[in-house]
Amino acid sequence: MTADLIVPIALLIGVTVWMAIAHVMRGNHARLQQEIASKGALCQGRVTAIQRPFLLDSCTRLYFEFEPLGADTLVQCCHVDRRSDEEQLASLPPAGTVVTVRYLPQRPTRAVIGKLVTSFA
Repeated sequence: MTADLIVPIALLIGVTVWMAIAHVMRGNHARLQQEIASKGALCQGRVTAIQRPFLLDSCTRLYFEFEPLGADTLVQCCHVDRRSDEEQLASLPPAGTVVTVRYLPQRPTRAVIGKLVTSFA
């Protein structure tokens, strides 16, 4: 009897731990996005592609490129948008759109599309 319960209990514990870690990581990512949006340097960028949620991934990814001040090359980044489909429909810029990008000058690969960062994420 006890041996029959070990596998389901271990599986339940594993899923619970995975969900807790994923929740903490989402919170940290949201805080980082908010920090970049409030303290980052501004420049113009262009949305290059949009990846809609697929299978187990519930996030929309917007790929964009921009040229930070003083840089010689374009930096390519990905903005992860975790809002629901209803919230996203009206606000997502299509590919090719020029957007305002906020980035950390010391690490330009840490960048977000400012208008897509919610203040209460």
